[in-house]
Amino acid sequence: MYKNTHAATHSSCLPFTTLITLFAIIFLGSAGFFITIPAYVSLFLTDHSLQIAQNMPIEERRTLFGTVMSAAPFISMFFTPFIARFADRFSRKLIISLCLIVAAIGFIMPVYAIVIGSVALLFAGNMINSLGSASQPIAQAILADNSQGKTKATLMSLVAVVMTAAMSFGPALGSKLTEIYGPQAPFYACLLIAISCLLLLNKVKLPAQQASKQENPLSFIEPIARTQPGFIACLAIVFICQFSWSLYFQNISFILPQKWDIAVESHFYQYFMMAIGVVMITSLLLLPRLILAYMNLQQALRVVTLLAALGMVMLAITSTPTTHVIAMIFTAVMVAISFPFYITALSNRASDIDQGWAMALSSAMVGLAWTLTGYLTAVLVNIQLILPTVIAAFGYLLAMLLVPKPASKNDLVTQSKETTHAQS
Repeated sequence: MYKNTHAATHSSCLPFTTLITLFAIIFLGSAGFFITIPAYVSLFLTDHSLQIAQNMPIEERRTLFGTVMSAAPFISMFFTPFIARFADRFSRKLIISLCLIVAAIGFIMPVYAIVIGSVALLFAGNMINSLGSASQPIAQAILADNSQGKTKATLMSLVAVVMTAAMSFGPALGSKLTEIYGPQAPFYACLLIAISCLLLLNKVKLPAQQASKQENPLSFIEPIARTQPGFIACLAIVFICQFSWSLYFQNISFILPQKWDIAVESHFYQYFMMAIGVVMITSLLLLPRLILAYMNLQQALRVVTLLAALGMVMLAITSTPTTHVIAMIFTAVMVAISFPFYITALSNRASDIDQGWAMALSSAMVGLAWTLTGYLTAVLVNIQLILPTVIAAFGYLLAMLLVPKPASKNDLVTQSKETTHAQS
């Protein structure tokens, strides 16, 4: 009874200023982690380390750095679905505002921690900021809840563009800020973004939100009961695709030096990593809507996951850096455009009042995948250098097999319907 009650059938009813605000919030959710990485490296692993860290052996400092970097995604993964449930139950705008305030506090605390040389306060600030990042899936839910068909897939593509930009260019920005202004600068930059998002959010009016006022927001029983068949399969696809891509992405740092003696400090490595970001962003901007003009969502998801698996096989067997780059470009395109397809498929199987919860679960699956592969990649490389990439190929094949049947007319959107709506 909650599904597909919007007046708009295949388009977004969100004005441009609202879209900009939501995408800025989504960017902050990722950038808050990636922009600050160089600052943490400087504080723990270089000659500019905090005084308390300088007194530790380098092995302990590396362990401390790894703990800080992994604990934040883990906390976000655990608490975000519950925070999103409160947003779905009460007010998404209110909860996003609170998350932005919490994130701002989480960026202020490290600044003060650096001044007084407190590792504990620095750690606490990172944990608090991770809770504030729950604003990202809630903003994503507003986009999903106010669009359908190919327009929803397009918006999810732009979500992926924003997140990829944060992942690709955030560390470079943080590195430059740290170099010029010191390790406090990335936190100030993120604080400025958080405050700007909060001001923008309070100047826009979000569409009316459906909500069930009789539910316990800490319970997942009701939203699970409202999902359409295939929701769990789509959630598994999110995890498997992210797990598979992360396996290869982290395998790069082992493949290039050990297979072709290409150092991670080399220009080749730097350009290679930048090329991944550029290829993925370009693909997300140009291809998903075009593909959906010729096939439905289910078909598109099956085709791109199959081709992603093929790309991983190519990456595993390439014998030269040049052929590896060519295989990477093809694979990165398929990996990128699969994201809006499986996120849209997941969204289509959740009710309108549970979009925040659904997007938060997908965010948790992404966090879990990248957290697990950080350790597993190193273990698998010790067995065989290309084993992580081979497993990634099987992962995408499994994802293709798990693609469920269409759950609704949103999965069967056609070019004619979209064209008719646009002309009207």
